[in-house]
Amino acid sequence: MRRVRLVVAAIGIAGGAVADARAFDVGQPLLWVPDLTVGVVMFVAGASLVVKVRGTGVLLTATGMAWFAGTVLPEATYWHRGVLVHLLVAYPGGRSVSRGGWLLVGLGYAAAVSSPIWRDQATSLVAGSVALGVSLAGVRRARKRGQRVRQVACQVGTGLAAVLLLAAGAGLVWPAEAVLPSLLAYEAALVVGVGILWAGLRAAGVTALTDLVVELGRTRSEPLRDVLADLLGDPAVRLGYWQASRAAYVDGGGVLSPPAAGRQTLTRVDREGHPFAALLHDAQWADSTIAEAVAAADRLTSAHAVLQASIRTRVADVSASRRRVQRAVDEERRRLERRLATTAESHLVGMSAELRRIPWHGDAHLARAVDQLERTLVDLHDAARGLYPRELADGLSWAVAALSSRCPVPVELSATHRRFDPGIETAVYYLCAEALTNVAKHGAASAVRIEVVVRLGALVVTVADDGVGGAAVADGSGIQGLMDRVESVGGTLRVDSEPGAGTTLAAGFPLGGQPR
Repeated sequence: MRRVRLVVAAIGIAGGAVADARAFDVGQPLLWVPDLTVGVVMFVAGASLVVKVRGTGVLLTATGMAWFAGTVLPEATYWHRGVLVHLLVAYPGGRSVSRGGWLLVGLGYAAAVSSPIWRDQATSLVAGSVALGVSLAGVRRARKRGQRVRQVACQVGTGLAAVLLLAAGAGLVWPAEAVLPSLLAYEAALVVGVGILWAGLRAAGVTALTDLVVELGRTRSEPLRDVLADLLGDPAVRLGYWQASRAAYVDGGGVLSPPAAGRQTLTRVDREGHPFAALLHDAQWADSTIAEAVAAADRLTSAHAVLQASIRTRVADVSASRRRVQRAVDEERRRLERRLATTAESHLVGMSAELRRIPWHGDAHLARAVDQLERTLVDLHDAARGLYPRELADGLSWAVAALSSRCPVPVELSATHRRFDPGIETAVYYLCAEALTNVAKHGAASAVRIEVVVRLGALVVTVADDGVGGAAVADGSGIQGLMDRVESVGGTLRVDSEPGAGTTLAAGFPLGGQPR
């Protein structure tokens, strides 16, 4: 491995010396010394990382090659900037793991091969401003996510972009005098930036581990193997767990075995001194860092799984309790409605019949009593219907049809004749009743459409009118009460009520084995 590093560094230094000898006169040290220094620093840094972090090492080396190519070929002057953008976006692993990252890399290469962009000070100023904005956004995003290694790369990008902006601005003001100072400042910024990136990776074991675990914490809803593959930029990653019966680490593809040679290596993770898991991954990542990251991620994932299981259990308990309470309320309403129908209402009906049999011969007092008794019967019947809809005994479609017949606004009804869980039927009844009441009182509608159908394993209820709209969903409102009732039986309710566009209530109730 040491030989590989020495060969890469030697090739870079020799190639740079040849390029500078061809491009500059030895009596121009202000030109060839900084130029040679930049390329040599890139080659040496890349050579030292090419084994430990191969992707970054290769990109640093490629940046040095592009730099020296620009020394001897005028059309290649800015090629190194494309590779540099790739390096910064993909740092620390050498691969970009997002579509947005690849887009930035592509734009960087496109700008690098477009010499007119950088040769003109005005367009260079615009390009530098864009680069500065993107870099600053990257710094904020990395800081927010706790990615310290990525933050370093974005800060380096910010510094380089700032130098380019200053150079472009100076070039506009002093076209001739600013050329050499701007070049020297840019070369110094490159040396410093490469040094920061190199130092960050040379001592990035603990920091990279922290970033990796933080990122795993952010994306823990995904399978651990997929997250590791994205973060490491290695789609061939395999994560297996120890099977004592086979005395091997196994994943969905079979046994994980360490390769005899090549780019992959097998990192084992122990738990309390016993084999637990193994990761087959790109050899560029340090074994200790990966092992610690997988172990930490496993602990984090396990804790998260326990917490999620507890939350799911509590949510299920609350939902079940809510359904039980609603069923109890509906049952009590049904009992009260039956009691009214079989006692008070039947007694009043009998009293009305007795009064009508009395020969009252135009007695005004008795006539008023009979009339008052009839109104009381109507009020009592309405109150009983409010407690529990008696029409549901004959089916949901019959009950909704009865509601529609009492609505002063014409109703177009389409309803299935199937029967459903009593809780669902009650919820649908009150949904339609509340909607029709709102139409009659506030909607100013000329027509209403009600649809009660079974679609894709769910009971779908839609009540739509062509009124003024603007229905408010607020705490204590009738619609909020409907939402609570619908959700208590596992359903969902959506309200669309734009002012002037009418109101639509759409509810869905998952059925499963409910219909009968």
